[in-house]
Amino acid sequence: MRPGRRRGSPGTPQRAGDTGGKRVRPAHPAIIRTSYGGRLWRLGLALLAFLALFGTLQAQNAPGAHAAGVQLIVTVADDSGKPVAKVGLTVADAAGKLIKGTTDAQGKATVDLTASGRYGVYFDVATLPKGVGPAANPTVRATTGNISPQFTAISLSASGVRTAVTPTPLATAPSSASTPGATAGGSGSGSSGGSSGGTSFIDQLTPKIATGLTFGLLLGLASIGLSLIYSTTRLNNFAHGELVTFGAFMAYMIAGQWGLNGWIAILGALVLGGCFGYLQDISLWRPLRKRRLGMMQIMIVSIGLSLALRYIFAFIWGPDRLSIPADNDPVVSFGPVNLRYWDVVGSIIAIVLLVLVALFFSFTRIGKATRAVADNKALAAATGINVELIIRIVWVGGGALAGVAGALIGYYQTLQWNAGALILLLLFASVTLGGLGTTWGALVGAIIIGLAMDVSTMWVPTSLKYVVAMLIMIVVLLVRPQGLLGRKQRIG
Repeated sequence: MRPGRRRGSPGTPQRAGDTGGKRVRPAHPAIIRTSYGGRLWRLGLALLAFLALFGTLQAQNAPGAHAAGVQLIVTVADDSGKPVAKVGLTVADAAGKLIKGTTDAQGKATVDLTASGRYGVYFDVATLPKGVGPAANPTVRATTGNISPQFTAISLSASGVRTAVTPTPLATAPSSASTPGATAGGSGSGSSGGSSGGTSFIDQLTPKIATGLTFGLLLGLASIGLSLIYSTTRLNNFAHGELVTFGAFMAYMIAGQWGLNGWIAILGALVLGGCFGYLQDISLWRPLRKRRLGMMQIMIVSIGLSLALRYIFAFIWGPDRLSIPADNDPVVSFGPVNLRYWDVVGSIIAIVLLVLVALFFSFTRIGKATRAVADNKALAAATGINVELIIRIVWVGGGALAGVAGALIGYYQTLQWNAGALILLLLFASVTLGGLGTTWGALVGAIIIGLAMDVSTMWVPTSLKYVVAMLIMIVVLLVRPQGLLGRKQRIG
């Protein structure tokens, strides 16, 4: 530099980035993050406001109670949660007054009550499906003057439980028929699915294998997203069940409230589930990763998110069981197996999506990059792979698959605010049984879990079918700790 000419003086060209000897503080990145995060939170709050408004309108349009009484809505479902139509029932009060009703295509029967008290629910055996009976003749406590209807859910299990062809008033009903009603999907009486006199063993086993495979495929579709998220981020996401619930409610909103075609509901659940996964990652999980929080802390955050979303769903859609409108008449019948339209379609959709996911990870660049990130994140980043982009894609894909699975589960059985939480343990069991981080392992584990749950009800009470599935997982892991399709990890 020549004397008398200082850097930054007039006439001296400055290089790009030259500050003339002055130390200039760069713009604080937190300002950018705050602005961007604020837009995301406003977007999320707008979505919640829309859903809350829709839930309010839905509650206003729901069938309300009479001024002097209340409607009692009885929901009848089999032990897998499927609604049972055309079941005749009678509601009897303590004075012997009988109110008759018949379940509709969604398994619901509505009766008008005029006085507070306890009511017994009894069934016409001749209208029940072959080989099943009510898990119990429940006692229902109802109070008049409520704004909304009161619900009770009754589960049907194998025959051999007492029912009343001619309903008896509650005051003279046998004590064994006055136990509280069970929720749909579980047995309230603890009766086992033992062999009945007029049905052969094969005729009982075959339908359970069919329903177990169907449910296993739906579990597999939901658990693959959980497995992918774990393999790329090492996060045990306890809020994954709420992704499933979100997809189910989106399908219910599209098909049940807007009256659109079921296929549009499935597609909508796919797209909206992916958007929900993206919103979760960009607004919550990515900032937590940037702060380098430990996996235990992030897992606790996922538990809190799960609880928060659960009660948001309950606030918007209410605590009652809902059904997506569907034709419950069987379309495929072979021997003792009767499958409904959405049972068949759901299984086909699950198989097609699972095959597409496998092909995607085997033959596409993004799929191979995802496998590289799952295997060694640091090495993948060193080779030029955008790890954050891959994780974002995994969250979108996992949310989309969970959304579709939730919609199909909503067609398979009734849905409610905690539907995803009820199967979350089964999703973790499927992923662990098949092998952590493996796509096909999650599918194999889910099918084993689904079959074990349904087939076991031939010998054990329906309420213990979850226990059987967990015991199988424990036994397999004792023999093969890495899971059925998992790989042993080197230590050191």
